[in-house]
Amino acid sequence: MEIKLTKLSYELEDDLPVRYGHKLRGYFANKFKDVLFHQHKKDGSLRYKYPLIQYKIIDNKPLIIGLGEGAEKIINNFLDIDELRFENEVYINPAGRLNVDQEELFINNNYDMPVYKYNFITPWLGLSQKNYKKYRNNYLDTTTKEKMKFLKRLIIGNILSFAKGIDWWIEEEIVVEAKLEEVSVKFKNKEMIGFKGYFFSNIYLPEFIGLGKSTSRGFGTISREKILD
Repeated sequence: MEIKLTKLSYELEDDLPVRYGHKLRGYFANKFKDVLFHQHKKDGSLRYKYPLIQYKIIDNKPLIIGLGEGAEKIINNFLDIDELRFENEVYINPAGRLNVDQEELFINNNYDMPVYKYNFITPWLGLSQKNYKKYRNNYLDTTTKEKMKFLKRLIIGNILSFAKGIDWWIEEEIVVEAKLEEVSVKFKNKEMIGFKGYFFSNIYLPEFIGLGKSTSRGFGTISREKILD
């Protein structure tokens, strides 16, 4: 599976906190009315599909990721971005850098163990409302092995949701091994359970995409390491 991937980054004089991901999304949503920039349809309802444009603060700097059609939207509108605005903070003519790549995505079944390590560099919100109740009732106080088995299934489900969002129909087995720990995340003024840590897998995923809930705001962002040749 091949997909176009864009990474639009900005160097600002200020360091920004991770929570500014939603402010970055808000700015682009107001500036560009296309549904892919903000995940809302014309009637105000949500577009319940994997977001093809995602907004993140990585290493204290803004990063916008585009996938497939979302990558094309960023390429076509890049030159129209003459400022970045975060409420009362305005950056005029910020220094932007646009990288465009063709990513070949695949599953490696030539090994008996996974070959890529993915670190969650922002908290992973892997629990839906339904899964949150199941986690609280059945796994919160269980052994690490039982808990990781449950969370591994959620990661695989997130990967499949990503694949479906870019029209990648996976028939091979996805293998995941994870090591995660809980972190408290404040989201929409509510305390939520998130996770930090890493997982190994035999699937090759684009770096800096998000998995789980609220990926368009920067949650669940992954970095990638190859651990076997």
